[in-house]
Amino acid sequence: MLKPAELLDFLYFAHGYEKYEDGDNEGKYISLGFGYLKDLAIIDMDLRYMLAQLSFDIEHYTKIELLRLAEDLGEDGYAICEDFINSQTEDQRNRLMNEINRNENSVYCGDLFSRYPENFPLWVFLELIPFGRLVSFYGFCAIRFKDKKMKNKYFMLKTCKDIRNAAAHSSCIINDLKVDTAQYDTSYEVLHKLARIKSVSKNVREKKMSNARVQQIVTLLYVYEKIVTSKGVQEKAVERLRKFEERMMRNIEYYQDNDMIRTNFEFLKLVIDNWHLNV
Repeated sequence: MLKPAELLDFLYFAHGYEKYEDGDNEGKYISLGFGYLKDLAIIDMDLRYMLAQLSFDIEHYTKIELLRLAEDLGEDGYAICEDFINSQTEDQRNRLMNEINRNENSVYCGDLFSRYPENFPLWVFLELIPFGRLVSFYGFCAIRFKDKKMKNKYFMLKTCKDIRNAAAHSSCIINDLKVDTAQYDTSYEVLHKLARIKSVSKNVREKKMSNARVQQIVTLLYVYEKIVTSKGVQEKAVERLRKFEERMMRNIEYYQDNDMIRTNFEFLKLVIDNWHLNV
């Protein structure tokens, strides 16, 4: 027997199916079986695990990039953190300091917090702030360094943050693949990358990327390619993606009568197949 939480998860995925509008089956889902819901729940779980790991890699290498740039540009590691804190509104500053102060009793970062109770050098600051604040700091540095590429990457990192948070909080991801749910336009760089997949027409590309979840997943993959530089880490990412792709497509015949699910899975497969790293 299913637990209540499992049943709730399954019901979330039923939203991806249309219902009969009349006749003897009025109100019932079209071409929906219990096995299909179970399959979707497993795919979604695997997707969350995979995206969470890729997000951790992006977070780590974003910190490395910031440290390298600050050193190359001769930045004072204390001054840049102080300037960022002072650039925040009072409300933003209070939230930031609350985020940092949570580390006081942490078994992982408590020693860093106690060593630098008031002023933080950059390398400590980056260890004490959560991913969302890291993205904000990246945007601050993009302006400070007058770096156009960093500015573009900043907006893509904001998109990554949304899907990263969804994965980290075990939110269902593929339970809503409808078009026109994206709140922001897809980055030109991401669209340009997708345009290189010859089997995907412009119409299909724009339609699929108008879904907020698909847009965020694809953007995260693009940012990963631009930020993560370790060949060994990249190889692990490719391995995870291939494994997820295999699971996603294993029972694709289940969705032959559900164009929304089937075509989105096929689109993600093409994106993964054409995702090129230095491996």
